[in-house]
Amino acid sequence: MNTATSILDVPLHNLTPGMRQYREAKEQNPDCIIMLRMGDFYEMFYEDAVTASRELDITLTARGKGDKRAPLAGVPYHAGETYIGRFVKKGFKVAIIEQLEDPKKAKGLVKRGLVRIVTPGTVIDQSMLTDTENNYIAAITQKQHKFALAVCDISTGEFVTHEMNSLASLQSELTRYSPQECIFPESLLVNDQLHKLVKSLGIFVQSLDDYHFRDAKKTVCDHFSISTLDRFGLEDKPLHTSVAGALLYYITSTQKNALSHIQQIQTASGDSMVLDLSTMRNLELDENIRDNSQRGTLLSIVDRTVTSAGSRLIRRWIKSPLCKIGPISLRLNAVESLSNAVIMREKIISYLKQINDIERIISRVNYGNASPRDLLSLKYSLQIIPTLCSILSTNDVLLSSLASMPDVSDVVSTLHSIKEDAPITIREGGMIVSEYNEELQTLHQLRSNSKQFLQQLEDNAKKETGITALRIGFNRVFGYFFEVSKKNSHLVPSNYIRKQTTANSERYISEELKKEEQKILGAEEKIKELEYQIFQQIIESVKEYTQSIQEIATKISVLDVLCSFSTVSLEHNYCKPQFVTEHIIQLSKSRHPVVEQLQPQFVSNDICISPGEMMLITGPNMAGKSTIMRQVALIVLMAQIGSFVPATECTLGIVDRIFTRVGAFDDLSSGQSTFMVEMQETASILHNATSRSLIILDEIGRGTSTFDGVSIAWSVAEHIYNNLKAKTLFATHYHVMNKLEEKFQHIPNYNIAVSEKHGELVFLHKLMKGGTDQSYGVHVAKLAGLPQQVIDRAKEVQSILEKDDDMMRRIKAKKLQDQKSLGEF
Repeated sequence: MNTATSILDVPLHNLTPGMRQYREAKEQNPDCIIMLRMGDFYEMFYEDAVTASRELDITLTARGKGDKRAPLAGVPYHAGETYIGRFVKKGFKVAIIEQLEDPKKAKGLVKRGLVRIVTPGTVIDQSMLTDTENNYIAAITQKQHKFALAVCDISTGEFVTHEMNSLASLQSELTRYSPQECIFPESLLVNDQLHKLVKSLGIFVQSLDDYHFRDAKKTVCDHFSISTLDRFGLEDKPLHTSVAGALLYYITSTQKNALSHIQQIQTASGDSMVLDLSTMRNLELDENIRDNSQRGTLLSIVDRTVTSAGSRLIRRWIKSPLCKIGPISLRLNAVESLSNAVIMREKIISYLKQINDIERIISRVNYGNASPRDLLSLKYSLQIIPTLCSILSTNDVLLSSLASMPDVSDVVSTLHSIKEDAPITIREGGMIVSEYNEELQTLHQLRSNSKQFLQQLEDNAKKETGITALRIGFNRVFGYFFEVSKKNSHLVPSNYIRKQTTANSERYISEELKKEEQKILGAEEKIKELEYQIFQQIIESVKEYTQSIQEIATKISVLDVLCSFSTVSLEHNYCKPQFVTEHIIQLSKSRHPVVEQLQPQFVSNDICISPGEMMLITGPNMAGKSTIMRQVALIVLMAQIGSFVPATECTLGIVDRIFTRVGAFDDLSSGQSTFMVEMQETASILHNATSRSLIILDEIGRGTSTFDGVSIAWSVAEHIYNNLKAKTLFATHYHVMNKLEEKFQHIPNYNIAVSEKHGELVFLHKLMKGGTDQSYGVHVAKLAGLPQQVIDRAKEVQSILEKDDDMMRRIKAKKLQDQKSLGEF
């Protein structure tokens, strides 16, 4: 057996009919792992079998003999989704070849065909998805210097398009959505810069013929059964249309499904704050820098949602702060109303907890893989909605709109046809209430009466034969039979026909028993088939309410997030932000939302930044400069997603972007040094910030020599102040930067207060007016645990260098005085 052989290289005469089906599928999908259904298993052959054995850690065996001997690996059909999910997580595409007819009824070779291709971005099965996160797939195209991006989550039906003017903006959007897979036109694969960007974000890249990007309008119109794109505002947006159509083509062609739950295309309005990768990382919005988990993130503090859809939505809100006062105020007012009506809010939350993930359930209904239990979950959830709406008795504008939900009582009535103890599968019966259908009820009665007849037949047989231990049994091989112990076999009537002998008994049938068996088994099969048909009718009926159920799901998720904001604000003593048209930031007793939970004695600080003002902050490492700057950025972001904030008072002007240059690291994957990364991030800020932006700069220039670092830091500060006029917090350990206050009216100096007691350093974490010229580096080294002899020597060297530095300053001053004196002659 040559385990390296490809099935495409094997002569056809060496392949069995079933293997030829496998080869045909491989020819049509050469970039996929082919999983072919054979009875109770999905089987893989040749190179796919070798890959499966290696990647899934399953046994590699073989089928056939001699020239027809082929590598084989198989997984049980019932566990197929688990193994498919493992393949997809490793970046493989998997083509599912199913049996398209009942093998029992097939004449000759069972007909098989491709039913879907599963890729990282097209996962729909619940077991492969994370409840609290979206699973996006994207498409990108480019025309000159403009990029277009389409993003879809086929598990929810969300579909959005964007247009950007730069690669940096595209990176920001890709970072915001974190798609698992991205589709390129083949002509764009030569764009190394774009390809490298997408790969660097860990996104699985696929290519598609350019034709599907050019013929996109027809694809979109056909999907939505429309003649123009006016409904989505895309008629005059060819780039949006191009990526939308290409993405729709890709997902429908791989899923072999109409995906009718994708009912609209949203065009990004540009009303959201842009957050680049650096800012999201530095502010630790939903992943921390240390291990990429949620511990210590903003999300871990504000997410108290109780529904899966709400948890997904709050993630999207955190990454997409609003940039208009009106929509922000609607959210803030709703949070305030919920906070003022605690009893109402707690009732709402108690009902929200009973609502299942109807957003994904209705997607599975449309996709065609919903189970009876999915429909039960949908029923339980929808029947709660009227009560929930009645509780939302408020004058608040946003909450009132959320209380106005579509009437889906007909759907709930239809779903009462599903039995409460319905199984997961849809082919085995036992899922439809018999009274729902007259024919089904008749079949159930027939089956029930037959079982009663069997009991009567058994009782009569005992009386006729005198065998009290006689019983009627059943197995799949022989059907129903009379079972008699061997010692009583001589009492069996002559009209009984022996069918099987076991160790301790004999099994017989009779003509009367076989007739009743045909009735029972016929009724069983008819019940299963009829229930399957009824189930499909129910699915079609529920599909008609897709848009209404999606609207309910959206409103439920918004309500859940607002309740979460309200709960957190009351528990942590947050205040309601006030927005004004002036570009200011005024915070009273502000705190860091995450750090204050870790430090009960957290020191609050007042912050006041006027339009175009730059706060220059000095102070020793570990004193809290970074914490204060990050908390300002997080408070602004929290306010603009509609959350209350950790402060006693908060007045803000809208911020269009938050930029952060915090921390330093080597980007080893691209061979870039700490200093290069630092300069690239700073360059991005200087090219993209506006007067409405908030800039956080921490220790600019520390990645190079002192003189270079001071020069760059000074120049960057001047450029921001003179040209960008953005609100800026600039932390530095270069004390010479304090002189900027003397040169510029709106660059005040601040420092983080420290206290020395008996030679020991005490951090007060208080922001004070005025600069400082002390670094306290040796003190910090001591706190870090350096050996005492190293600390003592450092103090000696520090004293020597300070004396030398003082001497050099005197020499330079005398030279300058001498030059002035010479100049007088």
